[in-house]
Amino acid sequence: MSIRVFTVVLVASLLAALMPASAEILPTPPGWQIERAVLLNRHGVRSPTSTNEQLDKYSATPWPTWPVEPGFLSPRGEELMRLMGGYYRVLYGGRGLVQADDCPTAGTVAAWTDIGERTRTSGAAILAGMYPRCANLPLRNQANFTVPDPLFNPQPTASCPMDLAANRAAILARVGGSFASVQREYAGPLAMMQSVLCPAGTTRSAGGGSCGEAGMPSSIVGGAEDGVRLRGPIGYASTAAENFLMQSAEGMPKDQVAWGRLAHDAALSELLTLEELAQDLTQKTKPIAQQRGSNLLSLIGAILVNGHSFPGHAATGQPVRLGILVGHDSNIHNVAALLDLTWQIPGSLPGAASPGGALAFEQFHEIRTGKRFVRIAYYAQTLDEMRRRAALNYRDPPGMVQVALPACSADLVNNACPLESFLKIVKAAVDPGCVTVTGGNY
Repeated sequence: MSIRVFTVVLVASLLAALMPASAEILPTPPGWQIERAVLLNRHGVRSPTSTNEQLDKYSATPWPTWPVEPGFLSPRGEELMRLMGGYYRVLYGGRGLVQADDCPTAGTVAAWTDIGERTRTSGAAILAGMYPRCANLPLRNQANFTVPDPLFNPQPTASCPMDLAANRAAILARVGGSFASVQREYAGPLAMMQSVLCPAGTTRSAGGGSCGEAGMPSSIVGGAEDGVRLRGPIGYASTAAENFLMQSAEGMPKDQVAWGRLAHDAALSELLTLEELAQDLTQKTKPIAQQRGSNLLSLIGAILVNGHSFPGHAATGQPVRLGILVGHDSNIHNVAALLDLTWQIPGSLPGAASPGGALAFEQFHEIRTGKRFVRIAYYAQTLDEMRRRAALNYRDPPGMVQVALPACSADLVNNACPLESFLKIVKAAVDPGCVTVTGGNY
């Protein structure tokens, strides 16, 4: 989505954030059977990735404390992921993809997670929520914790150099060569963020420095875990907004969510446009999305064709029927950008990768013709459901929506893309030089 278009949808998004949650389970077309589903899942609710000492340098009031280390999944986040796991059993068990009333056949349900604590714990919680009394569910991750997993955090190679200067130029090209126009377009949310961080013109932070980053220049720098990131008022505002979202999803009292300085959810949604802006620039700019999403998207296509291609899965035995890849919001944004996907669940902005949400690629088999089709959906608890720790079932499902695949609009059957067409779209979207993961053990 272009930056200007993103700004235009702000008013509609804020109105949507005030709508009650509603969802319908997407039906299986008559004469079709679901054969496989691959879920690209974000980890659940976590603490801020920076320490309070670091965060306090830019706010007038000290940040609230969390019960876990920086960047770790919270106990509430773990519980919410178990609730989502339980719903996946309801959803996919009801469709006949996995067992609904017993432990699944060995190897048919599996998860592969990034190496961080929040992703590993999220994966374990999803499986525990699905099958709390079953011990044969493989939760796997890369054995070597000293190097990044190339699926979730690919590194530069000779064929995929991930050149920072070129990526910086690509981002700046999208915003007219500098951040001046963006900061004008987002002047409202930036001013609101400054007033939240530094109310009543406060100039000194709780950490002893200058309060906020309103007067600092914006810049693009390299990021250890996300390729590139923004520094300056937009970068810090996006981080603060996401932290406020996590506080709210954690169920913190209102006087602790942004220190009680947000009048209502629409104010939080307006601040979160800064987080979506940062993600759009740093993760959805095309060359960056190709560098960081080609492995994932190529692997998703391979798994749909052959369940034995799921990471860590044996070449013998049952193929994976429900495969869960647990990573980060950046991973979802990378794949969404490659396929030009967007969605919206109640209470969230368009294309937002909510804590614990999943982009689902579901493959169906038409019995009469033998043809196969791929349908994309997005599943995530709404913010209200996370706050309430709401039980999820057929009557009260999480937020869910079918996701259109624009490149397949001419070939759709029952709103699903023929598998052959989907694979061609995947092949055209990725950069082959950035594909280093081919499935199985890597």
